[in-house]
Order: sequence, then structure tokens, then C-alpha cells
Amino acid sequence: MRKLLCLSIFLMMFSVNILAAEKRIMSIDEVMHLAEINSPQLSADRFRELAAKKSVDIARANYFPTLSFEALDSSGFPGSSAATGVTGLMDSPYRKGLTGGLVAEQIVYDFGRTYYDVEASKHESEYTQQNTRVSIYQIKQLALQTFYECTFFQAQQKKWEILAKESCIITKEAQHFVNTGQRSIVDRYLSKAQTEEAETAQAFYATRVKESIHRLAVIMGTGDENFTCPFLPHQLTSSLNPNIGFESSPLLTRAIVGTKVAQSRLKQEKAKFFPKIVAVASAGEMSSSRLEPKKEYAAGIGLIFPIVDFHITGEIQRAKAVASAKAKDVEAEKQYLGEMNAKYDEIIKSSQVKLKHLSYEYELAIKGFKAAKQRYFSLEGDLIDLREAWRNRARVETEVDQTRTQLLQASGSKALLNGGGE
Repeated sequence: MRKLLCLSIFLMMFSVNILAAEKRIMSIDEVMHLAEINSPQLSADRFRELAAKKSVDIARANYFPTLSFEALDSSGFPGSSAATGVTGLMDSPYRKGLTGGLVAEQIVYDFGRTYYDVEASKHESEYTQQNTRVSIYQIKQLALQTFYECTFFQAQQKKWEILAKESCIITKEAQHFVNTGQRSIVDRYLSKAQTEEAETAQAFYATRVKESIHRLAVIMGTGDENFTCPFLPHQLTSSLNPNIGFESSPLLTRAIVGTKVAQSRLKQEKAKFFPKIVAVASAGEMSSSRLEPKKEYAAGIGLIFPIVDFHITGEIQRAKAVASAKAKDVEAEKQYLGEMNAKYDEIIKSSQVKLKHLSYEYELAIKGFKAAKQRYFSLEGDLIDLREAWRNRARVETEVDQTRTQLLQASGSKALLNGGGE
């Protein structure tokens, strides 16, 4: 039975290794790149960018004249058809019967209304671009966290395979000692339980690897799971630099651009209290005229000077409040980024210190395990000591992998948060 048990473990390890060898190993850069280019969220953000750019053209349209064809037929009291919206020659109170023609309107000068509308639209277009950067950060952040989780599971699966081999050797030797009467039958059950513990952990992490690969496939939008993640790396990818400041963070840049939008909109609202000069020209034909000789054209230039308009006053007050809120958003983002950078620095520095101590602890664990194994095989020590040394080795190796995973995730997350990896 013990031979079958060891053989099944070795075959399982062999089959897992062969399967892994057939799959392509993905890097963190590939994962983040595929997650970015295949994201439906980013596709939607790109369309929002296009829409925002069109808004700039719409705002600029006020610099150009408008031309329309208009026609009108009325009866009854003359000049009482203004509600139709027809303007120029066609709406003159002196015309009679059916009339039609062209009407051109041009804003000659509006004292900044159009200028600040165009400026605000440009900033809004930039805001959508920064919003896309934020989406890219969020997508890459999710990909990074999941990728390093997968590498951790991969490393744990491999290490429990090694521990399972060691346990299988111990089980075989314990069974031999029990058969010769040199050890208690309890050693047989304890050693088998130890092997089962290793197999359980190995199967657990093998499942976690499989499911994390499935999650990565969903995040990357590929639908192809014929890949695997590498074993837990020791260093962060060169494309991510955790030492940069948060001045280039997409979150901060978006907030700053948001203040520019609000300030331009406030200036646009204030400009509504300045005069506006408008020119109108029309040309057409009418059935007949009354009181005045019939002419085929009309032109005029007008000045509109708002004196009291509570609607404009309300819009200005609202725009001021929005501008103040956007300014506070910048301060809030700076505070948030400072807090998050401090949090990541805490994890990074504490993890680095812990890894230094764990390296020595790992050496002790390996030496202790080898000594306990040698003593047990020489009938000088107990299985309890060997099991404790085996579990201590497993604990230290797991802590090393967990700490390294936290260090990589924190370092990568900090780099992405501050605008790295773009």
C-alpha cells in the first residue's frame, strides 16, 4: 500500500509537470497588456473620448453663421405668428400671404461665451482621457493582484509536491520500522496522516492555480485558458517602478483637469451678463406686402444686454459651488494618494525586513528537518520531532511565499497608482 501511495504521488506530480510544460507561461506585462486591449470598459471609455472631442467642434460652431430655409403662411391679424419660430423677412408684420426664403444668423461678438465654452469643452475632452487612464489603472491593478495570487498558488503547489515526496519517504521508512517492531504502530498512522496533509495542500493549491488561471482569462478577455503563470518571482517587472511620486497619478491628474473644466464653465456663466451682438440677414419672396413697399431682403444687427436675470445668477452661483468642490477634490485626491502610498510603503518595508529574517529562519528549518530526519532514520529520534520539523519547514516556506507575494503586490500597486506601467 505504501508503494502504491508513493507511486500515485509521483505520477500525479509527473502529470502536473508535463501538463504545465505544454502551456505557455504568461508574464505580468503580457497579462496587463491583454487585460487593457481586450477590456470592454476601455472600449466604452474610448467612445466617450470621441464624443467629448465632438463637443469641442459643437462649441466652436457658434463662431460660424447658421443658414436655414423658412416659409410661412398666415391669416388674421398681421404679425401674430412669432410663436412659429420663423424669423427674418418671412415673419415681417408687413407681409401678406405665403412667403419663403433663406435666413442667416451670425453672432458677431458674445464677450467670451463661445470662447469659454470651447475652453471648457477642451478640458472635458481631456477629462475623459484622464478617466480612461483611471480605468486602465483599475484594470491593470486587478490583473496584477490576480497574477501574483496565481504565482503564489503555483509556488505553493510546487513546494507541497516536494514536501509530499519527503513525507512519502518518511512514511515508507516508518512502515519499515513498524514491520520490524522497532517503532510503534502509531508512527504508521502519523506518517500517513502527514502524507495526506501534504496531498491535501497540494490538491488545494492545484485547484487554486486552475481557478486563478480562469480568472486571468476572464480579466484578459481572451477566452483561452491554455496558459499558466510562472512560479512566484523574486523581483517586480522592470515596467513598474514603485519609487516614483504620485504627481503623475491618473487619479490626481483627473481631479486637476476637473477643476479646469469647472473654472471654464464658471467663466462661461459669468460671460452671460455681458452684451451679445447678433447679425441677421434674410432673403426670399412673398405673395404681397402691406403698408410698406415689398422688398426681397432684410438685414439687421442687434445688441442684447442682460440687466436682471435670476436664472443666470443662479447658474453662476451653482458654477462657483462646483468649482469649489472640484478644488477640494484635488486636495482629497492628494490626501488619498498620500495615505495609499504610506500604506504601500508600510507593507513594502515591513515585508523586506521580514524576508531578511525569514531567510535565516528558513536555513534553520532546513537544517532542523535534515537533522530530525537523520535521527529518526537512525532510530535516535522520535517521529514527533520529525513531524514538527517537517511542519516548521512548511510553515516557513509558506510565510516566505506569502510575504514575497505581499511585497510584489504592494510594489506593483504603488507603481500603478502613481502612474507607472503606462
